[in-house]
Amino acid sequence: MRTRVLAATTVAALLPFAVVACGDGEPAVPTVGTGSVSDAPDEAPADGPDLSGEEFTDLTGEAGVEVQARDNNFVDPYIEISAGTEVTFANKGRNQHNVLPVEDGAFQPLESEDFTPGTEGTVTFVEPGVYPYYCSLHGTTTKGMVGAVRVLE
Repeated sequence: MRTRVLAATTVAALLPFAVVACGDGEPAVPTVGTGSVSDAPDEAPADGPDLSGEEFTDLTGEAGVEVQARDNNFVDPYIEISAGTEVTFANKGRNQHNVLPVEDGAFQPLESEDFTPGTEGTVTFVEPGVYPYYCSLHGTTTKGMVGAVRVLE
């Protein structure tokens, strides 16, 4: 009986590795969600991070850009893009994260149960404005794991 339980436990533990090994050689990156922004705020909400001292990385003119969620920070957290740009949020860390707009409804959030290590989600920012975001697992709306997307015409 003990051998059967051990064998079943071993098979269950190794099954995810067997499934991963059966791929076509191309690493799969699960996509957790897509969305777009239609109603833009003119400026960052008062309950968001203080953006006055932040330097935004100019990525205007790019068709698509990536913001990485690492273990306790976003890489390139403050970006400036052109309207219509697709932003991919990629979880490259070891921890689960989420990407939530400071202002509810500003864009489709990436929820933590879907934004596990190795996954990504995209948001297309159509309207000019400022869109602050944060990870509620590693920060608040004002400090910790925060960032913002500034969309220009």
